[in-house]
Amino acid sequence: MQPPESMQIEAKKGHRDEPFVAIPVRDNFYQSSSFFPMPFAMITTINEQGTTSIGPHSLVFPFDISESHSMMLVSRASSNTATNLRRTGKCALNFIEYKRDWMEHVVNLGWPGQTPEEKMEGVPFEMTKSPTPEFSDDEDYPLIMADAFQVYECVMDGKFEYHPHREAAAPLIENFFALRVENVLLKESFKTKLDSLQEFPDMPLSYGFRGGSEFWFATHNQPFHIPVPQGKGPDHNRIYYQANKIDPGVRFDEEACKLLTGIPQLFLEVVLKGLVDAANEQGVTMIDADFVKAVEEQRKAG
Repeated sequence: MQPPESMQIEAKKGHRDEPFVAIPVRDNFYQSSSFFPMPFAMITTINEQGTTSIGPHSLVFPFDISESHSMMLVSRASSNTATNLRRTGKCALNFIEYKRDWMEHVVNLGWPGQTPEEKMEGVPFEMTKSPTPEFSDDEDYPLIMADAFQVYECVMDGKFEYHPHREAAAPLIENFFALRVENVLLKESFKTKLDSLQEFPDMPLSYGFRGGSEFWFATHNQPFHIPVPQGKGPDHNRIYYQANKIDPGVRFDEEACKLLTGIPQLFLEVVLKGLVDAANEQGVTMIDADFVKAVEEQRKAG
């Protein structure tokens, strides 16, 4: 699929001849001094009275991405989300699709100073228990949003510490939380979309709070793909030579090596050793194309 025509026209026009001007770097610079659209998560937590509340947060990003998996959350220290997280260490990151009439409720849920009970009054979102037994029976684990298409079930990792000096009053400063992702939940139809690599959810984007009175949102065009570079990986003959030096008891055939030419040289040694380790575990002495494909399928399955 090609980029939308509007994007192609804009790319041709460009802004090369315009001068850059310096902008004061203000607090909340990502929305006050610049353009930085972001997806957002509807984070559910539970208070001491057992009430689940929803807090919309844009400042939540992938943090640990290999071996251990976590999200970084930045939240005002006095927010319901931060207060509840410090008490329970548990939350759910709920992701919703774009519906115009939902956005007003997203803004209302993010307004500071209300109790969880006040925030949740009149919201159109249906809440439900986690399908994960470990969390569904946990009194400190919040409900999740039935309207979400995707949920990250998280607990605080208990190890991350970052407390930068701030001059502002304690309730106004940020708290930084590393949230270990225990489960990723997808609605069945979105699991199909994830596997197909062809369809994507229509997620709203936030441009943040601007002008002192408005929250700005955007939708996005249909996603499109661009193929990875071809011919930049190592030649299969070079891979064959490198692979067959790793372990004299495990050999690679040429067809297996041809499947690996798309791997950047930087990562090739790691991939080859991983295949050799898998072969040794399974008692395989010749790595062929079928073995490489089987290992890749196992990796995708998790």
